[in-house]
Amino acid sequence: MSAGTRMAGRLWRVAVALAVANGLALVLLVLPAREQRYQQEDQLLDLQRRIRALQREGQSSQGLLSALREVEEFAQGYPRRAELVGLIDRLTRLARSLTVTVPAVEYRPSEVREAGLTKVTVALQAEGNYGKIRRYLYELEGMRRHLVIERVSLQDPKGTSELQVHLQLAVYVR
Repeated sequence: MSAGTRMAGRLWRVAVALAVANGLALVLLVLPAREQRYQQEDQLLDLQRRIRALQREGQSSQGLLSALREVEEFAQGYPRRAELVGLIDRLTRLARSLTVTVPAVEYRPSEVREAGLTKVTVALQAEGNYGKIRRYLYELEGMRRHLVIERVSLQDPKGTSELQVHLQLAVYVR
């Protein structure tokens, strides 16, 4: 064999050895690193999804907190139980100012557990002429923030313009 052939054989062996070394490097180093990169990308995508979900949850928590504040403010709009007597007094003073007589007032409290309020049903009887009774009912409707007119019945027992009105009102207190 000649020196050129030996040299070519050595070059081939070196080339094959380098190819095998490259293959081993690919198998041992590059492929695991590539697989690890794919796992890290999947982990990153999963973390991004979780971050977005937490942000949405945070936004809904803010919405819930805001709604709770609004409910608290709404509940504060109801009169306290201690103010009930003053409110009923206001009803009778209003009647007197319109020269409507109020011979009887009854109260029946009941709990409204879901709302944390007390409903006080007020049965009220008033007497007066039609115009004054109408004005009294109009003024009561203006007090809607504090009371609800549940039932109204009018009677003319004497056959005159003097009417009797039976009212059932609901007052909600906290």
